[in-house]
Amino acid sequence: MSFTVPHAELDRLEHRVQAALRTADDSALDILGHGEVTLVLRLRTDDGAYACKRLPVFPDRARFENYRRGLDDYLRRLADSGLNVADTRLWHAHRPGGRVVAYCVQRELPERRLCSRLLHTEDETWAKDFFSRFLDQVDRTVSPSLGLDAQASNWVDTGGELVYVDVTTPLMRDERGREKLDVRLFFTSLPWVLRDAVRLSMSKSIFDKFYGTRGVLLDFLGNLHKERLDALIPAFLEQANGRLTEPITAAEVAAYYRGDARMWELIQRLRAADRFWHFKVLRRPYPFLLPPPVDR
Repeated sequence: MSFTVPHAELDRLEHRVQAALRTADDSALDILGHGEVTLVLRLRTDDGAYACKRLPVFPDRARFENYRRGLDDYLRRLADSGLNVADTRLWHAHRPGGRVVAYCVQRELPERRLCSRLLHTEDETWAKDFFSRFLDQVDRTVSPSLGLDAQASNWVDTGGELVYVDVTTPLMRDERGREKLDVRLFFTSLPWVLRDAVRLSMSKSIFDKFYGTRGVLLDFLGNLHKERLDALIPAFLEQANGRLTEPITAAEVAAYYRGDARMWELIQRLRAADRFWHFKVLRRPYPFLLPPPVDR
């Protein structure tokens, strides 16, 4: 559903975020959800509620415009593949020194229809039907140049149709297999002394899986452990392996999740340590909102 970006309300939201960063207290923010890296904030207005994801602050307008072009291209390519993507707008504001703060904004969709929740509440028949529809979406979307972070929490089932909501990290590669995304910018929340080392050692393992059907399915199935939905893995494996030339095993799913969990746990610890350093040693605000600890 098309909508008009609530500019004034978003500006006020950013002021609340700035206050939260200064005080290291996000209790005044309405947190809709969170991933491994960022929070999704709810913005209530007279015209309805919005899901707002704050992006890393862009150091200059050129870096922001590059991201904007990439996001537009990603949304277009996903739609061209037949994926039903939540209507997404990019709001931005200029800050001192030429910096740009930006949010990806969507209409809030019904929380109860989030697929990671429905898999807890619906029966096995619904779950198998969902996974069949999910497999169709992945099959026609993913390619070596177009990726998808397709875990269950990134889909909403509205009116029997799957809607994909997580587009803030445009997953596209060029003809040489290089990320078009400004990966360096998206690693700025790590301590600066570790950014390049982590980016060079981990970015390939983080991104590679999103560009092949098997990798996307392995990631989806692995995340069922985090969602406490591992009882569904055997049935989903049977459905998935019917479409794969190289089957996935339950042992592989479990091993994948253990490795992925260790990697993200390390990244979160590094970020928490950096925030402590900013507040307690440097005596200045930490410039990122951190998600709460994930129960793995």
